[in-house]
Amino acid sequence: EDIRLAFLNISRIMDCVGCFKCRLWGKLQTQGLGTSLKILFSERQIEALPTSNVQRPSFQLSRQEVVSLLNAFGRVSTSIRELKNFRSLLAEEG
Repeated sequence: EDIRLAFLNISRIMDCVGCFKCRLWGKLQTQGLGTSLKILFSERQIEALPTSNVQRPSFQLSRQEVVSLLNAFGRVSTSIRELKNFRSLLAEEG
């Protein structure tokens, strides 16, 4: 609950950012991180999901959460790739 409130507070702080694109991307990335933490901390709910589709599952992600999660994965993946490129450049110089 504390983490959820912290992410909500970050989202409110981002409302003060003047640039619309910066605010949008910042909120999207923050929600992606929040969604990943939601999945991580919902392990018991996920394990308790029924194996048949008769019952409504107690753990669900919204469409917006799925989109933000995939976007966050993309951003982190790009960062890791660029870090690898920078390390290879440093190795060539050294």
